[in-house]
Amino acid sequence: MSRDMQTSQGKKSWQKTKSENTKTLILEATLDCFLTLGYNNTTTEKVASKAGVSRGAMLHHFPQRSDLIHAAVLFLHKKRLELFQEQLTRINFDAKYSQLGEGIDSFWGQLKSPLFTIFCELQLAARTDAELKSVLGPATREYQRSWLNMAVSIFPDFALSEKFMMANRITVFLLEGMAMDRAIEGEAKREEIAEQVISWLKTALREMFRDVEGIDRESAKKETHQLSGVKKRET
Repeated sequence: MSRDMQTSQGKKSWQKTKSENTKTLILEATLDCFLTLGYNNTTTEKVASKAGVSRGAMLHHFPQRSDLIHAAVLFLHKKRLELFQEQLTRINFDAKYSQLGEGIDSFWGQLKSPLFTIFCELQLAARTDAELKSVLGPATREYQRSWLNMAVSIFPDFALSEKFMMANRITVFLLEGMAMDRAIEGEAKREEIAEQVISWLKTALREMFRDVEGIDRESAKKETHQLSGVKKRET
């Protein structure tokens, strides 16, 4: 390869990286605007100002507001999943059995983050905004599928339980609902109640998972892999 070709490829790679960084900067600014200004008050001009980019750069990446909203919703879900995976994987690292209590605490901690507050803002806005609803609905269903697949991977022993799906639904609906209530009423008023509910949830889930008690994570991973192989051959 000639030096000119190497220089040309290096320049293209640098330009691509710069473009991706600018796009990420804009998406981060969009989420920040959703959080501080609300969905309805977020405009492309305000996002560009928050991101510190020119109007031209903004239009280059997102010609229409709808393009920006769609990308921001996907970006939000991606960040939430990455945060969940990072924390839950760390909690269960080298653990013989999945750490249920610590996992619940981590999940609850994530729901108290700005990312979930932004998601709630979008959910409420989507009720009367057909365009946002058409984006948020499919994206959220995909997020839920990704979350379930991740939960199976991180909690392989619990995933073998016949009650795993129900346990997952109870956990998500209960804690997300409690997090939304906390956002309205304030943390101080709800913290004691939250502690009581979370304590009850941990006890209830341990009882639900008694059918897989004693199955370690490594054995569960092998069994899950075998079951997956059987299902693939059957389809």
